[in-house]
Amino acid sequence: MLPAETWPLHRGLIDIVGLPTQKPYRWFHPEDKNLDFHGMCEDLHAAKDNSMILLHVCAHNPTGVDPTPEQW
Repeated sequence: MLPAETWPLHRGLIDIVGLPTQKPYRWFHPEDKNLDFHGMCEDLHAAKDNSMILLHVCAHNPTGVDPTPEQW
């Protein structure tokens, strides 16, 4: 799974290694310009077993939005 807001390169890498495309997980909340923590948690909890999940551990690119230490 990739965050909904990510670079095309990340989607291309998934295709190159032959992994099935999955629904992206929510990351950015456009109204408050912050992490959609609730949406992200819902999407990750709903992921199929053995899913690959790409997490930007800091300086999420392209949004620049990071989880707080408490959210991590």
